[in-house]
Amino acid sequence: MPFIRTIISLAYVGFFMLVSLILLPIEYFIRKKDRERALRFSSKIINWGFRCVSALSGSKTTVNGTENIPHDRGVVFIGNHRSYYDIIIGYPHMPFHTSIISKAGLKKAPAIGAWMKRLECLFLERNNMRQGLSVILEGIEQIKRGSNMLVFPEGTRNKGEGIGEFHSGSFKLATKTGAPIVPVVQTRTREVFEEHFPWLHPQHTTISFLKPIETKGLTKDEIKKLPETVHNIMLEHYNKQ
Repeated sequence: MPFIRTIISLAYVGFFMLVSLILLPIEYFIRKKDRERALRFSSKIINWGFRCVSALSGSKTTVNGTENIPHDRGVVFIGNHRSYYDIIIGYPHMPFHTSIISKAGLKKAPAIGAWMKRLECLFLERNNMRQGLSVILEGIEQIKRGSNMLVFPEGTRNKGEGIGEFHSGSFKLATKTGAPIVPVVQTRTREVFEEHFPWLHPQHTTISFLKPIETKGLTKDEIKKLPETVHNIMLEHYNKQ
């Protein structure tokens, strides 16, 4: 059964890439007339793709805490990162319009990279501090325009237990804009694929949106401790799952 699920999923990914060749030019012409409409079009396409891949894996997801997401301003979603499936499973539950700060390699990924660029996602080159600063500054401008940002401050997929240490740079997205931070905790996503590589195994995953953390008016000491504060809140929730 895992073999069959994997083959069907790969076949679907190929189908999605072919359909993208038709849909990408359509998005281009929509964007020339209406940016927001183009963003909504792109969001529907990528969510369709992700939802289908998630469903083909046989996994079910319990979603908690959507009432904690503010909808009147830009939000910084801080997520834990254990699997490629974090985005595949989690992104369709994010509100419009949410961009992702991702590793630069995904920019070249067939179809997915193109649609991520259409969704104004940002791509971070590891070990390039100047480019990293540029990405953070662009992310700040997007949040000021009312967009949401999803970032994984562990910097890479955590292959161990719990939640890895957070890099503090990601938190400037919130502290420099006054945007609230919504911690996002996902569980059992790694068990869908990485733990059984190269086969897919169905899992009951969870995604929890925790209570927002306001960043306006924080003292310098509170800003310095913010990564640790958010990490501890998320780790406590993760350990309860």
